[in-house]
Amino acid sequence: MLKHIVFTICIVMHIKMRNNHSMIIDPSITVLRALKSIERTGSVSKTAIELGLTQSAISRSIATYEKSLGLDLLRRDRRPLTLTEEGELVVCHAMEIDRSILTLNERLRAVKQNKVGTVTIGSFGPTASTHILPSLLAQFTRIHPEISISIQEQTDDHTRLALINETVDVAVLSEPTGDFDALPIAADQLVALVPKSSVLFSQSSVAPNELEKPPFIMTLAGSEPLILDWFHRDGAQPNIRHRIQQTNSIIALVQQGFGNAIVTSLSLPQKLENVKAIPLCPPTERQIYLVKKMGSARSNATTMFWKFVEQLTY
Repeated sequence: MLKHIVFTICIVMHIKMRNNHSMIIDPSITVLRALKSIERTGSVSKTAIELGLTQSAISRSIATYEKSLGLDLLRRDRRPLTLTEEGELVVCHAMEIDRSILTLNERLRAVKQNKVGTVTIGSFGPTASTHILPSLLAQFTRIHPEISISIQEQTDDHTRLALINETVDVAVLSEPTGDFDALPIAADQLVALVPKSSVLFSQSSVAPNELEKPPFIMTLAGSEPLILDWFHRDGAQPNIRHRIQQTNSIIALVQQGFGNAIVTSLSLPQKLENVKAIPLCPPTERQIYLVKKMGSARSNATTMFWKFVEQLTY
């Protein structure tokens, strides 16, 4: 039994050693460019001068690659030197690789000069997308017109998750909890929405006790903690009857007399019909931030955008 195991191990090792000897190594850029040059010049010495290398370095690189292939790439008994058919095949692919490298270098050079790239921004909704970002992006694109911007609108929680999962580069959030870098970019006042039929419609401000008893429509857009805190500071508790995400839907319910609501002023349309936005007393606002994951950004374009906003806010 032991002899059988030893024999089996020896066979496996022999096969591995044979496979290692027949392994083809990848050609280096030096080999590819040297063969291209030799095809044109017919000379190792001229190729060495052209590539800025020694003749021995070029000869050694080509010989090593030939050994791994088990094929001759040069016809060394000819002067000037010529390539074998296998050598010509390598050069054919070398030209494609050189073009790819040239394209890569050009694109990286453009990125370095801040001429290309995309910044994907996560936005928690209309407040950011229609009231905060347009002015910010207009200023940025005037300085970096070749960098494109993509905006993804989602809820606060989904936007935060997208930032964590790096499906967005930066995000606009009202509560940047977690391990994030954050820049304050706006302050948004909370206002009460009351229908035209309400006794509060003619007031210039509204207190927590005045909104406590009537039916209340709670927003799901991320401001609930601030709203509840505003009520609780005065010992009041809102009579929540409905919970809705979209501001336009909240406005429609307030218009129909389903209750009062509190929303952020930046989320409101420019014109309201049969509904009035009234400042809160005491005033309450939420800070809005541009946020990214801590540490380095995913791209140079994102780094440029972050630095631009940073300069505006400090």
